[in-house]
Amino acid sequence: MSIFKQAKQFFAHESGNIAITFAISFLPIMLSVGAAIDYSRASDLHTRVANATDAALLAAVASVMDDVDINDTAAVNARLNAEFEPFFLANMHGESSYEYNGYTISFDPVTKGVAVDVDIDYKTTIFGIVGMNRWEADVQAATGMQVDDGGSFSMFLVLDRSGSMNGSKMVSLKTAVGKMISNFEKADPKGEYFRMGAVAYDSKMWRDQEIDWDLSKTATYVNAMSARGGTNSSDAVNEAYIQLKDRKEIDFHQNKNGQKPQLIMVFMTDGNNGGGRNSRANALTRATCEKARRDEIAVYTVAFRAPKGGQALLEDCATDSAHYFQPENTDELINSFNNIGKDVSGNLVLSR
Repeated sequence: MSIFKQAKQFFAHESGNIAITFAISFLPIMLSVGAAIDYSRASDLHTRVANATDAALLAAVASVMDDVDINDTAAVNARLNAEFEPFFLANMHGESSYEYNGYTISFDPVTKGVAVDVDIDYKTTIFGIVGMNRWEADVQAATGMQVDDGGSFSMFLVLDRSGSMNGSKMVSLKTAVGKMISNFEKADPKGEYFRMGAVAYDSKMWRDQEIDWDLSKTATYVNAMSARGGTNSSDAVNEAYIQLKDRKEIDFHQNKNGQKPQLIMVFMTDGNNGGGRNSRANALTRATCEKARRDEIAVYTVAFRAPKGGQALLEDCATDSAHYFQPENTDELINSFNNIGKDVSGNLVLSR
């Protein structure tokens, strides 16, 4: 066969062209899929690193406050450095998608503030084929060494346990409240500044957990909640108002920490009160919220994937728009309670 004939057959043959075309087109497709995978894993890692950093920083600060003179800068720095890294690495145990490069922690002797910067790299899975083996995933966090004057509070949670909260919603709520309480306990390890209570409701008010210095009682109460029944928030919101307005709340704080506490109600729902937008339950709930605001009780509201009617009620109840939260998923719910915790406790910890 002549060379010209062989060349003609080669250029007429299509199977190799298809393979080449597929190979060329497959690479960007694979990189696109890989980007989604790596981005998702990197986002999950950043969340875990941020949570581990917050927890380790609060634990280190709590250790300092337990038995170190905060006016002794050298001693404070020594304790912070001794405590932070072991707590952080323990919280990251089992995570293999990162490379830990160390941390820096600093204490400001004037403001009593503590700041930490954790140097982390995310180890990519797919992007390694184009030479991108690491993504920077550093996290910074800051906290105060002590509760400022006026930082004490009494908080009462009003939580929806109706049937629509069954399953993942209830798990999300327990996780969000649990994280907030855990941060409070680390920031106030001796139980001298923060008091909490809670009540759950469906079509009627459940038994309540009275306000107490022992925050673990509220955590236990919330963890025991189960979903059932309809929705009527009026009695539960009123119970929160009654307990917060009791003069003994002021006395408890003044006798223990010498402060006038903030009085705080956190009202959460995922639904509508029975009877519709203009129901008696809505009218009573709104009236109690109005009394609470008038009596200087801060009202935070959380409409967790709630319908329009529930959103409207909680917007009306909140002290103002900054006290209203409308989370649509678990992460947003956790962030909502975390932001409430930061607001009422003087920004205990802030990571980014």
